[in-house]
Amino acid sequence: MANLQQKISSYMEAYTAKYPFSGSVIVALDGKPIYNQCFGYASVEHQVPVGPDTRFGIWSVSKSFAAMAIALLAEGGLIRFDDPVSDYMPSFKAYEPMTIRHLLQHRSGLPNFTNMPEYNAHLNKWPLVKEQTLALLQDKPLDYSPGESFAYNNTGYYVLGLIIEQVSGMSFASFVSSRILQPLGMLDTGVNNGRSIIPNLASAYAASGSELAPAEYIDMSTVTSAGGMYATAADLLKWDQALGSGKLISKELSDQAFDFTEDGYELGWFLDRRLGRRRISHSGAYRGFRSELHRYPDDGITVILLTNYDFVPSTKLAQSLADLALGEEAAVPEQPPLYSMTTEEYDELSGIYEGFGCKAEVGRDTEGFYFIWNNREIHRFYPFSRTEFRHSWHDLSYVFKLKDNGEWTFLGMKKRG
Repeated sequence: MANLQQKISSYMEAYTAKYPFSGSVIVALDGKPIYNQCFGYASVEHQVPVGPDTRFGIWSVSKSFAAMAIALLAEGGLIRFDDPVSDYMPSFKAYEPMTIRHLLQHRSGLPNFTNMPEYNAHLNKWPLVKEQTLALLQDKPLDYSPGESFAYNNTGYYVLGLIIEQVSGMSFASFVSSRILQPLGMLDTGVNNGRSIIPNLASAYAASGSELAPAEYIDMSTVTSAGGMYATAADLLKWDQALGSGKLISKELSDQAFDFTEDGYELGWFLDRRLGRRRISHSGAYRGFRSELHRYPDDGITVILLTNYDFVPSTKLAQSLADLALGEEAAVPEQPPLYSMTTEEYDELSGIYEGFGCKAEVGRDTEGFYFIWNNREIHRFYPFSRTEFRHSWHDLSYVFKLKDNGEWTFLGMKKRG
């Protein structure tokens, strides 16, 4: 055990010496932390260090709480997983036979409202009532018939939050607090409505050049059950231990969701395998915060990582820590050597890329290659292959992709012209 603790500690020491990192990390064995460490500052401006009581936005890890709320209502006989969504949302009549289960499993076919240009361009800066959010779906067809495919989707979990409120007669925040958080003693977890002061909530940071910058603002009331929660790492360990314990839902229902034989998505969690081991996990990432909760149920290993730097490759870092806990090797990533890019190669990639209401301008100056994100952040990077670039300061790589139709894309966005 001491050897494992030292391995994880040495890895994080080497990683944080090489790349910027701020946040909380817990690696636990059978629910007991074998590594529990805080890094950096909750507030750089006020030099407030991250501590065990520092709260972070957890974004899409919130979906596991929304799914548990639905499961509690189902076990209480108030809803059924295969009920049509239109039973609770009459405006969804045209989407039949879409069911609650389809929403839970990201198989609804609903357009993802957080990918819509009007949302990312300006609507996410303003408080939106449910009618305004649902209006984004008007006149937009389903991406596919319900149940036909899988596509990760924030709209479905936003709608689940509305169903929870309608059936329970409580706000999503009140239901989650009274039925989940308080019974589990998760007193440092809650829903950020964007209107209240949250003690010990870390400030959210992005980067520009090789310096920190405030993360782009978003009104938290626009995401609620799809990603609006905050937590401490210690509280997420309580959440991890509650799953499958019978404290909230029956073991029978828990086993149906988590004793999986095939990869999938159930009750707000991705189900897959890594290194041949079953893994139950979820990530969250947006506007300054990133979160990871990875569970290896057959090995008793849990990895929790929370950061207030939105440029930390949190999933990759959490996987490396899990590898170490599982007895495998993990190496801190090295910066690859520079690729000598020709003028013709550069000209193909440079320009303006747009999509989802966002923009990236790719260019080159006397200091080298860069891209400017949404006219507010400059990111210096360098090529290490014909289409792959590496950030000059932090641990991220970027890929330019050429589609069959001759279009170049970058960060999922198309090159203008």
